[in-house]
Amino acid sequence: MTERYGDHDYWNERYELSDCPFDWMCSYDDLAPNLRMVLPSAHTMPSILVVGCGDAPFSADLYLDGYRNTLNVDYSDVVIRKQRGRFPFLENNFQVMNCLDMKEIDDDTFDAVIDKSLIDTTMCYANGHDTTMQLYRELSRVLRPGGRLITISLHREIEVLPYGIDNPACSFAASSCALAGTRENDTCYSFCVFDKLDGCDAETAAVISSVHPIEFIDAVSWDSRGENEKESNGFIDELLVSFNYALEAI
Repeated sequence: MTERYGDHDYWNERYELSDCPFDWMCSYDDLAPNLRMVLPSAHTMPSILVVGCGDAPFSADLYLDGYRNTLNVDYSDVVIRKQRGRFPFLENNFQVMNCLDMKEIDDDTFDAVIDKSLIDTTMCYANGHDTTMQLYRELSRVLRPGGRLITISLHREIEVLPYGIDNPACSFAASSCALAGTRENDTCYSFCVFDKLDGCDAETAAVISSVHPIEFIDAVSWDSRGENEKESNGFIDELLVSFNYALEAI
């Protein structure tokens, strides 16, 4: 099944089957304590891009938490149409876009970018490593100098971090942690923060780097949860099973 993750028709077919919002991996409430800590204050109206938004209520929850200047994009025109219908107050904040080539967005546009599990799909492409390196190049491109990329992933931190810090097209200062899932039989997921140094002068880059490592809220050890000894592809297979159960319950 995962071999079709790069197939536009696959996602349209899947989202046509679902009429209910579905939050992959974790909810906004699960992430909110750390998101509020690492995002710019909502009062400053930061510009935030959510990539691979899917049919999760996450985008609406982010908006309702005070982050009103958002753009939520996805490859699937079906899911964007459905999200606009579900959340009419956000109708203009959803847009169809290929996150590997966001030609609609200028360089250095956003204060923050949030990737909630898009990386988990690109890593499953047939050319997953190269595709995910390309994804991070594009996410870095649309971030303003000093902007912040937040990645939430089923993969371990050591699998996620290299796409930002070992990517020749990117210059990031980074911190990460593992957070414990709150759903039944959940495993951990990683929460990674990348601050863009490209375009910053030396003094600014030093100030940005000085905030790392970030001390996250309720961080846990991967090794403290036996379920996390499974391979990352096992995580994704379990997630797909949960998604299929959700579809059958509709």
